[in-house]
Amino acid sequence: MYRFFLSTFFLLAIPAFTQGVDAAELSRMMDELYRADSSQGQISMSVTTPHYDRTISMKVWSLGMDYTLVRIETPRKDKGVSTLKRETEMWNYLPKIKKLVRIPPSMMMGSWMGSDFTNDDLVRESSWQSDYNVTAGPLSDGKVDLIFEPKPNAPVTWQKVITRVDMEAQLPLYQEFYDEKGRKVRIITFDLVKEMGGRTIPTRMTLTPLLKEGHKTVVVYTELNFGVSLETSFFTKTELKKGRSR
Repeated sequence: MYRFFLSTFFLLAIPAFTQGVDAAELSRMMDELYRADSSQGQISMSVTTPHYDRTISMKVWSLGMDYTLVRIETPRKDKGVSTLKRETEMWNYLPKIKKLVRIPPSMMMGSWMGSDFTNDDLVRESSWQSDYNVTAGPLSDGKVDLIFEPKPNAPVTWQKVITRVDMEAQLPLYQEFYDEKGRKVRIITFDLVKEMGGRTIPTRMTLTPLLKEGHKTVVVYTELNFGVSLETSFFTKTELKKGRSR
């Protein structure tokens, strides 16, 4: 999904230095773990709630920071359900009723595909640079925290995001998200490190909402390729409704 889609959560921001750590450069490196000029991946997403468990398989395409297309392949009843993100706008396509739905600002905090991720997670990925400042915490035991805090009057959801990075492996370990009351409301952990698409990355991301007991969303990359042939014409509402893959 978020970078899909989930590289959604790694941020690019202004330079800052702590004990030789360039926060902006480290943030850029984390961002580019899952995303290049173009990428195509296969993802499994498992959603757990107190009432049901659901697993879906998806194909994901991205072009730069502004274009993302996600299409469900299984289960059969959801096949073809798709999400298109173009810059700051987002649409869902429901093939059973052949309906294209634009996601308005009022629904940005709504659940994405029934998971613990939100629509805002997918759309917000290209605006972190303008909305947040980043600093690096103290380097300790080979690990460092990247701390993201909103700029004055920025229209953001999170009042603070902390990313813990293993400096030796140059990989993220977890992210913590804090709301406007200063509460830690969710955490994303990264593990199952493997080589994929010529890069070493954590292939599993687990999102746990801390204020929703019994909820969890696990995303696993089963395939990821970089530098694939894609153009902006692939990321259109017309193509979304056609439901074609590459």
